[in-house]
Amino acid sequence: MEEVFNKLLENRRKVVVLGIGNTLRRDDGFGAYVASSLKRFNFEDVLILEAGISPETFLYDILEFKPSHLIIVDTVEANRKPGDVVVARLEEVIDEIAVSTHRLPLTVLVKYLRLMGFNGEVVLIGVQPGDLSFGEAPTLEVKEATRIVTDLLKVALSIKPYE
Repeated sequence: MEEVFNKLLENRRKVVVLGIGNTLRRDDGFGAYVASSLKRFNFEDVLILEAGISPETFLYDILEFKPSHLIIVDTVEANRKPGDVVVARLEEVIDEIAVSTHRLPLTVLVKYLRLMGFNGEVVLIGVQPGDLSFGEAPTLEVKEATRIVTDLLKVALSIKPYE
């Protein structure tokens, strides 16, 4: 997973990490948990956005930052085991997974960004949920996936990008 992710970030200049999820629906909070954890670190040329259940409200923040890469961290329905992580270009996995568990599909969000002038890479880091019922604690599998993805991003985003 680390090698694939680093390849997807080749030639990065500026990165936005968009953490999406509802922390009141157990595993659905994955993206928000990761973004919240990453905010403790000071990365150069990286904007961390904890979007919750309304990522569309951050479109202008993303465009204003002018990133070369947008990393979307979210819960996805991928017919895998709970806690399994998917790392890919969003466009490459559109047909394989029901991207996002939220009312505004990620494909629509990215389409809006494209129409507004964003032409960077879009990378998806998704996790297969085990439980989307009401509750504040993620399952053990998604809690572990959160730790793994946070560590992966922490290391990758700490490396100075190519000039």
